[in-house]
Amino acid sequence: MNWRLFGWLAALFGGAVLAVIIVVNVIQFVLGAIGGILAFVFNFALFIAIVGGVVWLGLKAKKALGGRNNPQIRK
Repeated sequence: MNWRLFGWLAALFGGAVLAVIIVVNVIQFVLGAIGGILAFVFNFALFIAIVGGVVWLGLKAKKALGGRNNPQIRK
């Protein structure tokens, strides 16, 4: 058996496996970063929705209780 050829094939195979592992790790890192950004955006949007809903309900309650922003003009 040609041991030199076997060594080259083993080195090429090992390099290919290492390259695949590196590519998979980079893809996982990118997807993790995107997932983190999406989680932050979702949580921020949820926070804005809750605060906006509370403010909107407060304005509706103020209007329902008779509070007005514009005074009536008397003739």
